[in-house]
Amino acid sequence: MATKNYTLFDDFELKGIWWLPDNPDLQITGTLKFENKNDISLDLLGSFREIKALGPGNIFQPEIILGISDNGKICTLFKNIEVQNQLNFPGIHKSKFRSNYLFIGKHFKNSEEIQFSSLQVNFTNLENWLAVSPFSLDIPKDRKEEWKVKHSWPIEFVAKLPELECIIESTHEFKTGGDNITRILWESNAYLKITPNKRKNFDWFWSVIYDLCNFLTLLVGETIYIKRLKAYEDDVEIDPGKVTKETVEIFFVQKKYNPKENIHPFEMVIPFPRISEDIERVLSLWFAKSQQLRSVYDLFFGIFYNPNMYLQFQFLSLIQAVESFHRVTKGGKYLNDTAWKPYREKLTNAIPTGLESSHRESLKSRVRYGNEYSLRKRISELLESLDEEILSRLSPTKKYFTGIIVDTRNYLTHYDDELKDKALKNADLYWGIQRLKILISILLLKEIGIQEKLIFDSMMENNKIRQVLEK
Repeated sequence: MATKNYTLFDDFELKGIWWLPDNPDLQITGTLKFENKNDISLDLLGSFREIKALGPGNIFQPEIILGISDNGKICTLFKNIEVQNQLNFPGIHKSKFRSNYLFIGKHFKNSEEIQFSSLQVNFTNLENWLAVSPFSLDIPKDRKEEWKVKHSWPIEFVAKLPELECIIESTHEFKTGGDNITRILWESNAYLKITPNKRKNFDWFWSVIYDLCNFLTLLVGETIYIKRLKAYEDDVEIDPGKVTKETVEIFFVQKKYNPKENIHPFEMVIPFPRISEDIERVLSLWFAKSQQLRSVYDLFFGIFYNPNMYLQFQFLSLIQAVESFHRVTKGGKYLNDTAWKPYREKLTNAIPTGLESSHRESLKSRVRYGNEYSLRKRISELLESLDEEILSRLSPTKKYFTGIIVDTRNYLTHYDDELKDKALKNADLYWGIQRLKILISILLLKEIGIQEKLIFDSMMENNKIRQVLEK
């Protein structure tokens, strides 16, 4: 009973009756609204609470609200909070809830029950990234002769990921529609299907989807969003001898900023065909290193999902991502902790006792981190790991990253007037940010086993990246 026609980019309403799992006899009529740019809300003509239970500071947050729509859709609202409860003259009681998630297709009585055997997700530009073309059109020379349209099932991949104890594979859904008189509609949607070795809860699937979203954002070079999300339960018998998997569609609100669709593979950083033979190894490395590189992922991809962030904050986030990447992958201490300890103690003891306590603590803090590489040295080491051809394209001057970029970070951190004229500003700051994004992309792509030459060749075919490098 899943809603087949809606995506997470659509708005829709469901009217029906609603109740709490622990009080199924109290059923209240109401309207559920899914507004993809706003929230999931439930307006009830009544209340789950007695009037005496209302009052300031008495926040009502039922984990689960169950319902069934007037057209038979089975609904579960998950992670809810009551935002309005009022009694109007002459005694009409109304309440309103906001919800984080909507499951259509099954009732779950508590969060522990929200488990699935598999889940498949359709992302923006997934079909283009896979570079599949399932349709072909044969146009006759004489347009009055027979036209032929053909659909062929696309080639799909299967990747076994021991790190997650699951399989991730590409799959497709083919739909037909129209009235067969004035129009015919054929639609092919690609999905990435996640199948763990055993049933997993929703939080587990959500963490995998989150990292897949970042993975595709890196390879496409544009922000990737979720369009459709379907989960599958165990097999159920719908007719004698006929078995199907129970399907649950999942809806939630995403913070979207003008998602770009229909991006051509040549406009992407690394389209799938370039890594198709290594997709299992690449995905395995991405997830194997996800916890180690979590801070880098969060800082780097946060820029994509918050494009309205001030340029200065974007720059500082990217610099933090570079520092974090170096710290995780290369370390970055002049001496090991044992060798550094006596020097640290001597320097700490040498701080004059006549200084204010806050001043002394500030100096102690600097000594504490005095054994760590400077930003300049960290960037130098990362640049040395790059192929000379990539480096010559990436850095407009020999000391662009170790000079101008570092000076800009220091200025934006301390606002030292001596660095003001050396720091990037306005358009130059924007282009500096773009170069930092390319640098981090290259580092992450290399970290998941993609060859540097392949990265360079693919980037040189990308008009957007080439435009940045030519500035």
